[in-house]
Amino acid sequence: MYEQMQSYLEKGIYPFHMPGHKRNPMFLPQGLANLDLTEIPGMDNLHMPTGIIKGFQEAIAEFYGADESFLLVNGSSAGIIATMCAVCDKNKKIYITRNSHISTLNGMALVGTDETWIRPEVTPDGLYGGINPEILDSMEEGAVVFIVSPTYEGFVSDIKEIAARVHARGGILIVDEAHGAHFRFHDAFPTSALELGADIVVQSFHKTLPALGQTAVLHVKGDRVDSALLKPFIQTMQTTSPSYMLMGQLDYVLKMLWSRPEIFETYVSRLVRLRNALSSNESQAISLTGTERVGSHGIYDYDVGKLLFSINALERPGIISKMLADEYQVQMEMAARSNLLAMTSVADTDEGFQRLWGAMGSLNIKLNEIEKTKPTTRQLSPEIAMSPSQAIRQKTEEVAWEAAVGRIAAEVIAEYPPGIALVAPGERIPEGLPNIVKAIRVVK
Repeated sequence: MYEQMQSYLEKGIYPFHMPGHKRNPMFLPQGLANLDLTEIPGMDNLHMPTGIIKGFQEAIAEFYGADESFLLVNGSSAGIIATMCAVCDKNKKIYITRNSHISTLNGMALVGTDETWIRPEVTPDGLYGGINPEILDSMEEGAVVFIVSPTYEGFVSDIKEIAARVHARGGILIVDEAHGAHFRFHDAFPTSALELGADIVVQSFHKTLPALGQTAVLHVKGDRVDSALLKPFIQTMQTTSPSYMLMGQLDYVLKMLWSRPEIFETYVSRLVRLRNALSSNESQAISLTGTERVGSHGIYDYDVGKLLFSINALERPGIISKMLADEYQVQMEMAARSNLLAMTSVADTDEGFQRLWGAMGSLNIKLNEIEKTKPTTRQLSPEIAMSPSQAIRQKTEEVAWEAAVGRIAAEVIAEYPPGIALVAPGERIPEGLPNIVKAIRVVK
């Protein structure tokens, strides 16, 4: 494994993917391995913080405007599962967006609650857009609502209006803002859900900030959620040997960003120049998505830090992504359906942005020689046969992908990234499922 990782690094491929530190030494303190400490005197305890960890969490809460913030060293997944366990039960209705991360399904399976899917609007190219607030007008009193905003591609829903509707019915609003930890740092980005009325917000710092993998934070705001109920579940979902290297590097990075706002100013200016350079017309084989999608398909705002490219050529996204890596030393975050996604952060460099611009220009010349087509895309709508909790507790068997249609899934079937379920446990596997696995575990 180590040798394979070193071999990859020696290729010099530029990372337009998470984690957001992009291997930039500016954001990685010297002697990083020396921070791999444990709960020795003076180092505090993540599960019962009274010293440096407590102070760090309080500083994070103050910056983001939360009442309390909790460090997550097992990623946002730990925070989402802990939240589901704390605020949901078998007798409480929960409404969940269909583009939720698989950790949400894992949390539901543990709790045993039955979900009601909220389906985001779907864009013409088959992506999940935003949630229209009106869809919640018929929600039950006192229900829990779980929203993903921004989406993996950067689409933001009208959280302020959604929160107003949820709270008017005595409900709790949880927002998976894993891809929005950077919003608070600059007004070029959308407003964080924490400022718009959400009760619980989970953010992955390693996705869009220059932090190490697995670093995340759970925020609580307002009096609708008792944080005392959350704490035991946060402890349950996290290791008893938390990485001080992760927490220490995050402290190093956040203090740098808080004290030097010019870092984000430089990033935004560089990003604007890149987006202008990449802007293309309809005749190009690869075109960059901009703010033109705002105002349609439930999209209220858009994260310009996400570079979402639409492909108007016969060549498959996966092949184009491989060409970018092999021929231009640029690794994209995602290639699926008719899109490519590049993730940017403050740790990106002028050289990296220049490389991406040059690669896209060269690729467009190549692909423009190939016949163009508007790919047809659609979202699957599998039938719910039982709850995830029921499905994972049934006797199961493994069948070939070709023989799985019509069977009830006993596991999550998802493309990764982004880890959004194509079929959830308990759903009947529909026709048209992409062949992403050789075998699927189904209910007997």
